[in-house]
Amino acid sequence: MTLVHPDRSPPRTPRAWLTGLLITGACALGLAVVSAAPLAAQGTVGGVVTSAETQQPLAGASVQVVGTNLGTITSNEGRFLLTNVSGDRVTLRISMLGHRTESVEATVGTTDLRIALVESAIELDRIVVTGTAGRQTKRALGNTVTTLDAEQVMEVAPVQTVSELLNGRSPGVAIIHTTGMLGGGNRVRIRGAASLSLSNEPLVYVDGVRVNNDQSTGPVSQAFGSRPLSRWNDINPEDIESIEIIKGPAAATLYGTEASNGVVQIITKKGRAGATQFSATIQQGASWWDPEDKLWTNYYDVGDDGTVETLDIVDLENERLGSCTRGPDDYFTACPVREIWRTGHIQQYDVSASGGGDLIRFYVSGGLENSTGVDWDNDRKFYNGRVNLTATPSSKLDLNANVGYTTGRTNVGLEAGGGGATWTTFFARPDRLTAPNRGFWSYTPETYVSLFDIWQDVERTTLSFTVNHRPFDWLSHRLALGRDYTTEGDVELMYHDERWLDLASFADRGYKEMWERGITYTTADYAATVNLPINADLQSSTSVGGQLYRYDYEHLYAYGEGFPVPGLSSMSATTQNRVNSEYAEENVTLGAFIQEQVAWRDRLFVTAAVRADDNSAFGENFDLVTYPKGSISYVISDESFWGFEPVSTLKLRMAYGQSGQQPAVFTSLRTFDPAAGPGGAGTVTPANLGNPDLGPERGSEFEIGFDAGVLEDRFNVEFTYYNQRTKDAILEREISPSTGFSGSQYVNAGEIANSGIELLVRGDAWRADQHNLALQFNLSTNKSEVLSLGDVTDENFIAVGSYNRHQIGYPVSGWFGKKIMSADLDGDGNAINIMCDNGSGGSVACDDAPEVYLGRIMPDLEGGFSTTLTLFNRLRLFGQLDFKTGFSKLDGNLRVRCWFFEQCEENWFPERFDAVRIAGIQEGLVDVLIDEADFLKLREVSASYDFPERWANMFQASRLSLTLAGRNLGTWTKFGGLEPESTFNGGSRGGNELWEQNVLPQLTQFVATLNVSF
Repeated sequence: MTLVHPDRSPPRTPRAWLTGLLITGACALGLAVVSAAPLAAQGTVGGVVTSAETQQPLAGASVQVVGTNLGTITSNEGRFLLTNVSGDRVTLRISMLGHRTESVEATVGTTDLRIALVESAIELDRIVVTGTAGRQTKRALGNTVTTLDAEQVMEVAPVQTVSELLNGRSPGVAIIHTTGMLGGGNRVRIRGAASLSLSNEPLVYVDGVRVNNDQSTGPVSQAFGSRPLSRWNDINPEDIESIEIIKGPAAATLYGTEASNGVVQIITKKGRAGATQFSATIQQGASWWDPEDKLWTNYYDVGDDGTVETLDIVDLENERLGSCTRGPDDYFTACPVREIWRTGHIQQYDVSASGGGDLIRFYVSGGLENSTGVDWDNDRKFYNGRVNLTATPSSKLDLNANVGYTTGRTNVGLEAGGGGATWTTFFARPDRLTAPNRGFWSYTPETYVSLFDIWQDVERTTLSFTVNHRPFDWLSHRLALGRDYTTEGDVELMYHDERWLDLASFADRGYKEMWERGITYTTADYAATVNLPINADLQSSTSVGGQLYRYDYEHLYAYGEGFPVPGLSSMSATTQNRVNSEYAEENVTLGAFIQEQVAWRDRLFVTAAVRADDNSAFGENFDLVTYPKGSISYVISDESFWGFEPVSTLKLRMAYGQSGQQPAVFTSLRTFDPAAGPGGAGTVTPANLGNPDLGPERGSEFEIGFDAGVLEDRFNVEFTYYNQRTKDAILEREISPSTGFSGSQYVNAGEIANSGIELLVRGDAWRADQHNLALQFNLSTNKSEVLSLGDVTDENFIAVGSYNRHQIGYPVSGWFGKKIMSADLDGDGNAINIMCDNGSGGSVACDDAPEVYLGRIMPDLEGGFSTTLTLFNRLRLFGQLDFKTGFSKLDGNLRVRCWFFEQCEENWFPERFDAVRIAGIQEGLVDVLIDEADFLKLREVSASYDFPERWANMFQASRLSLTLAGRNLGTWTKFGGLEPESTFNGGSRGGNELWEQNVLPQLTQFVATLNVSF
């Protein structure tokens, strides 16, 4: 519990005058909506949009009247109809993902246009989300925005999570895999780490509303604090239409404070006008790993005669299982109940309906995931539903209401937090083979399954309502309101079950630990854009807007132990050591922006903007923070002088911008903790000194690059160089005891640099009437460096983990330790003459050696390559490789086995190994544990087949397809540990460190997916 100083007001709310823009905008939009009844029709334009290659209708193409805000989306049959069109003739701009944008002259009154779009890899006229009102195309942006067509990805590679959807498909976006357990979360980083102490997670928006982006949640491991789950996994990929990734401050200025780590915009599916279409998707599959191929052999001295025994516990358990005969009362004998790990079962069922008319369109879906993991106590049962409604009362007004709901339970087991089957199996001991635990280190696997239940219950609702109003050709404005509310119930329960007392000393008592959390994000966002011509060649676009974001967090905790008799499980039934606590916090951001964009002949775009933010976590003396932005985009290939035929389209771009990240709640305030005073009277004791001058971290970024269409736009090439700085990074500074406060004070002191390049190439290497070969390749680099730590330390570094530092001149959170340069072995196998790196290129005795840099925790080069071969417009063959290089990982399994339990071959037969390695193990130097973790992985392979229409008609369906997909099929790495991608998620060894220890590796999966449309 934390108390605010009685002489201080509660955390201040942002300045009230900034609310004026939101209130004024809401009122103006409300009046506009009320008065937005359709005007008498001035004229109509309609027709159908088709593919030039297949002649098939294209659903979802954008049709826009040039020079106005009039626009629509084609129906399921590819048809469109625009009403209230002024004048005799208009120019229509038709655009769609994967096709070349076309401009067509049309006579008002014509409703039978037929417009064919040619396939194209470059998408300059794609509409993207930018934070402003009205339509903004990629051609006008001076920064890069990566767009993923989720529907297209799901067609060839059915994935189960959003992070799988992102993995290897976007340059600069790193997915840090954690555990292979079902429901396990992954961490997402965009362009490296931009903060030394705050979150490095990007913001996530769903349909314009900020949502819970917690990448590490769930029951807390007592040993390592690892939270294995992720809120990203709540979002069903089947409901996603596309994802837009905004990278870094140069692109995120309009999103303001908190946006310096980038923004991920998730756009869910919307209904299209036309007959109602029903779809059903069934996924069935399996997941597994082969421990006999990956696990090591453990060594141990089991007798006084010096005999060293070895143990392969997995192989031994399989032999026992095959030879055991079990009676009805033999459950607790030395005979295994089942395999240590099973084959997991993947099953997912989704149904959806979409359609509607010109006035109202809808998308409704429901889904069930009911899967099991390879751990016997790991399973997940989740229900989700979505309702998206779009109403268009007139061509000047559209309203969107979206509701997403998710609920379910994930049973995680002890493995997620650093125990369970992995711990007891990985460190099995030959000297315990005759004990009740059959050689396992602690409990047997079935003991864990029987004694423990560990789970998270979730209920989450995401609501958004957006009004887009275009009262005049020159004015458009938008109001978005939304709320994302999540309740989490995390429980770790050990039962009272004395049958297991020989294996578990606590089995005659049991305990229960509970965490209940409520997290709410509230969004109110208003923006308006005025488009006015300056002259025949120049167009001005002025945008203003304001946003209110509110975050509320409630946390209840309870612990108790000692169930008096078996069968009890409620917290009120515990009899000993009962503890409970309650915690709550809130954070409010209020911001406003103004942006001016001038366009010359729709090819040269100059943009300037500024945003001002106030946040309730800023110190009392800190004023508003402002973030500037500027960019230039030039489609030089539109010029008449352009004649370089190999590059048919070329856009040059450059951008500079700033955004930030606010301090953690309460860090700027002076706080006190409750305490017992004399005679048991209640009192308080100093806690946090506070800092009234504390402000946000400020990220600035410059990027420059180009988008090119090569070989008649068959290939799209996107290249970006970025240079990013984080100033005023928040750090902790030791404070003098004379202040009456102990510990440290949060201050703005540090500075970080990130730079690198990003390359994306995608397109068709081969096109024919019924055949196609599509390729995609991306890579990115990242150079990270700590530039300054201010005056928070007398050293040039700050320790941030057992073996990690933020050290000036080196990457953020680099590995550091004494590095062994040479050693010898004596006749008894003891390391002697051990010399370590002296930090200057020479060597010195290890006792006098400094700790030196041993490697990065984040890759400095990563990328992916995928190919899709389509044959006869029915069969699609897909494969994806991805790779990461230039980073190191700590092998915690080696650490436990060799350092603590002496189970390694090196402990007993040192003469078989290099003397340097033996020296590291015998001396306990971390150098021996840090290993290069570079890898190349065959991530996905699939085959999809669209059955002939007559086959689908046999089931009264319009479309029938089957996909067979494999995932994590092969890994090429020199990493000496179990898996180069598995780590703790969060906690003391999963935040600033990349640490593998008794964590399940990434699992091999095989999934069959049947899609049926009616």
